[in-house]
This record gives sequence, structure tokens and C-alpha cells, in this order.
Amino acid sequence: MTDASEGAGSQPPRPFPHRHQVLAAVLALSLALGGWWGVRLWQLRSSVSQYRSFWSVARGEAGGILYVALGDSTAQGIGASGPERGYVGLLAQRLRSTTGRPVQVLNLSRSGARVHDVVIEQLPRLAGLAPDVVTVAVGSNDIKQYDATRFRADFDALVAGLPPGTVVGDVPWFMHGGTGRKSGEAADYVAARAGSRDLPVARLHRAMRERGWKSMFTDFSADWFHPNDRGHRVWADAFWTAINRAGPGQARRSSRLPGR
Repeated sequence: MTDASEGAGSQPPRPFPHRHQVLAAVLALSLALGGWWGVRLWQLRSSVSQYRSFWSVARGEAGGILYVALGDSTAQGIGASGPERGYVGLLAQRLRSTTGRPVQVLNLSRSGARVHDVVIEQLPRLAGLAPDVVTVAVGSNDIKQYDATRFRADFDALVAGLPPGTVVGDVPWFMHGGTGRKSGEAADYVAARAGSRDLPVARLHRAMRERGWKSMFTDFSADWFHPNDRGHRVWADAFWTAINRAGPGQARRSSRLPGR
């Protein structure tokens, strides 16, 4: 038999306070987003070796247009959902569909490369090649510890060694970490030096900046440094514009290329 005093003194369970429910929901959502972001970062880092392996051999078909890419991780396609979905792969697809000819890609780029690395590691590998299209995009890694004097000296050496008609990407735009001014200054120098040799310039900085601050959430991968699929399409558009604007004296005179 139940004691009457116990029944009188017992209290019904108190309802869970609403604010605690909100805090619990916020905490759960934060943990879920953090876990998702961590997985994306892990996938991004894992892709470096995978994409390097993909581009370690020539891709496409020989006997048509030879496209040689120089640069850093962006040329490898890091940030895109597949190596062929980076701007280099996209440009190869456009060359193929526009000209109707086979395209072979020789991607000499390396993740983590700076301007100096392209000069000493990648330029020498152009010897003996006769590419129809050459692109180079490098400089993002130099902005992390930007030294204007060193950057300019290294880029002068790069421009001096590029074959005529090389399409040069300037330094992309970053709005975080205080790199906006530095990347803008470097992009201006790249455009000026490439222009002094009549090399067509892909205006990556301007194309990305025009996308606005929202592009940090729509055009970048999980590290907010590498472009994602959408961002790589922006890069490909900028390079394609430069390729088509190049005059006969700026690139190899070949009827196989668009605009020739």
C-alpha cells in the first residue's frame, strides 16, 4: 500500500526548459557541421596524392592539340570533385569540343608550388616540346608569406622563360586572412610583367572579386583557399577568354585553336 505522505510530497517531472532545447539543438547542429567540415577537409587533403597520380601521365589523345599546364595545386584540380573537373581539364574539354580535334594534356604542375618552384622544376621540362597551348597559374602559395621583392624577382624569371603565347593567370582574389591587398598587388604585377612580353593574361583576380564575398561560400572548397567545381569553372572562363583574345603574334599560328 502506498504511503499517503509519499504521494503528497512527490512532484511531477519538470518539463525540459525551452532554452535548453534550443541550446541542445544548436550544439547538435554545430557538431554535425563540424563533422561534415572535417570530412570535407580530409577528402581535400587526400585528393592531393590522387590527383597527382592522375596527372602523372599525359591525358587525352595524341596527334592533335598539345596542351601543357604549369602551376600549383589549382592546376592539379585540387578542390574540384575530380581532377578532370579542375580548370585544366575543363579547358581541355573546351579545346576538344571547339576545334573538333584530339587534345592531349601534359600537366607539369605540382601542389604547393610557388613561382620559384615553377621556374626551377617545371620550365626545364618544356624543353623539346612544341605545345599548341600553355597555361600557367601560380602565386597563391607565395601570398601566404608575401615578400614583394622576392615575388617580383621570381616572377620576372618565370616570364623570361615562358614560351611565346603562354596564357598567364594572375594571382586570385582572397578576402580572408588579410590577403586581399597582397593578392591584388601581386595580381597587378603579374598582369604588367606578362603584358610587357605580349603574353595574354587570364584575369583570375578580377573574375573572382566580381563574384563578391558570397563566393567564399559558393566558389571555394572546405579550406576556403582552393576553388570548388564552381570556382574552377570561373577560372576556366577567365583562361578561355584570354585564349580567344590572343592575337596571331601572341600564340602559335595554328588553325586548330579557337580564334586563330
